[in-house]
Amino acid sequence: MPQAQPIPAKLFWKGLKTKKFGRSFYSFSEVTSTNDVASLLINNDAPEGTLVTAEAQTKGRGRQGRIWTTSQGKALAFSIVLKPKVSIQEIPGITLAAAVAVAQTLEAYGLKPEIKWPNDLLLKGKKVCGILTEMGPKHDKMQTVILGIGLNLNQATKDFPVEIRSLATSIYRSSGKQVDRVVFLQKLMKRLEMVYGWVNEKEFSKVLVEWRERSVTLGQRVKVTQGTQSFEGHVVDVDSRGFLLVKNKSNQVETILSGDIEILKLKKRFS
Repeated sequence: MPQAQPIPAKLFWKGLKTKKFGRSFYSFSEVTSTNDVASLLINNDAPEGTLVTAEAQTKGRGRQGRIWTTSQGKALAFSIVLKPKVSIQEIPGITLAAAVAVAQTLEAYGLKPEIKWPNDLLLKGKKVCGILTEMGPKHDKMQTVILGIGLNLNQATKDFPVEIRSLATSIYRSSGKQVDRVVFLQKLMKRLEMVYGWVNEKEFSKVLVEWRERSVTLGQRVKVTQGTQSFEGHVVDVDSRGFLLVKNKSNQVETILSGDIEILKLKKRFS
């Protein structure tokens, strides 16, 4: 199968309405992962907002070392170089901010996305987007962050591996409508720049308001797995850093920084 052509920079820049995000743009047919390329670019003085896209990733990854596959020409896989002006403890909030920006972009297409803590977006209960936030190399004594996003846009059912067809979806599979990948990416860059700005401007409360409105995790009974340990409880809230607050069987509220969250009995929010 021939490789899909990467997104042309001139076409992408033509309709881009951002100050930083995507102004430095690298588009590839195939890479190991866009996060890997972004890391190399940071070492070569890449400015904040540098965007790396790829049609295929030979070592695309999600959280917990999972594999992320990309349907060439029908999805988006990209990474953005960030140089946040926040403490290390506040960096996990960038994942929540990114989820809000993706959700807002999907809503502009008439969709009703839900956010599953910490990094998934769902359409009709199936995963349409995954987010991977990684610490990048230090540059000029500044901590950098690489925000990786994989988004399913125009895949049909047959485009997904059989083993994940019941778990994953795309905009097309969910709505029956194809979307223009370049236009979608332009819109998403504008949203990401705005919501990321809230984090940098110490207005993370704005992110939390938007996140809570779309959360499919809040109020749910869940199983929390961290390494070899797990427990069940009810999700109470997220705190001011974006960490999950879960009340266990002893009625103690535990703060979850990372881990796998399985919703045991989903209370539907959208019809």
